This record gives sequence, structure tokens and C-alpha cells, in this order.
Amino acid sequence: MLRGLTLRKLLVAGAVAAVAAAIPLGVLAATRGFGGNLDHQRAKWTTDDVTIAGSNWHTVPGLSITRCTRDQVTATLTGTLTGGPAWFRVVIDDVPEAPMKPTAVRFVPQGTESFSFTFVGNTGPFEANDTHRFDVQWLSATGGSVTLKQAMFNIQFELGTQGC
Repeated sequence: MLRGLTLRKLLVAGAVAAVAAAIPLGVLAATRGFGGNLDHQRAKWTTDDVTIAGSNWHTVPGLSITRCTRDQVTATLTGTLTGGPAWFRVVIDDVPEAPMKPTAVRFVPQGTESFSFTFVGNTGPFEANDTHRFDVQWLSATGGSVTLKQAMFNIQFELGTQGC
């Protein structure tokens, strides 16, 4: 009887230990991550009003940056919006199916309001070249008219080494 009780305790303790070890691995798999030595940055801004309507993605004029990057890129978009709600995203190398994380964000201005958001993505060489283009894109969430009054786009990145 004593041996059965001890064996049962060992099995329970082993199961608890296995679950405790699996939880951090599950969190790591669910959150994923990027990394890099962010040692460079580049910014662009526009003070020209830009208005869109409809439900198609448009590249914001003047807010595209081309740089030699590798590993993690952090991109911050700040602007002033008026009109209806709008979605924003940052696309790397004109590949809309894989925008920077968290894919797209929605802003709903109450009058004329400023907003800011940071996106993150990962870059690597394509055909032995680390040169990449980052485009800010947006669309009207309702199809109605939306105006971006001014905006600034800043990327932080690790300098690439191939083909630059």
C-alpha cells in the first residue's frame, strides 16, 4: 500500500512538472519574436493633406522608405486624421499578404485627432540583397472620405550587409 501511494505521488509530481515546463514553451510559441541590433533609423514626413474614399488599400504619398536592412525592423507611424475611421498597415517590398505586425490597425477620429502606432517586422536577403522598401498604406474603414492631414514615418533597423 505504501509503495502504491509513493508511486502515485511520483506520477502526479512528474505530470505537474511536465505541465509546468510546457507552459513557457507554449507561451513562447504563441508570442514569437524578432531580434536584431537596431543601430540605424530613417524618417520621412508629409504635411500635405491626402484624402481617400473607398475600400482599397492606397500607399500614402511621401511615406515610403527604401533602406538596406536585415533582421528586425521597427516602424512607427504618427499622423493627424479627420473624417471617418481608417485602417493603416506597413508593407515590405510590395507584398500585401505579409504586412508588418500586427497586420493592420484602425483609427477612429472624433473630429481631427492625432494617432501613433508602432509596427514590427523581420527582413532578410532576397536574391543576396538586403535592400527593402517599406510603404505605409491605408484605406477607409467605411468607404467614406478620410483625410490624413500630416504624417511622419520612422523606421529603426539593423544595417544589412548583402548587395547594398
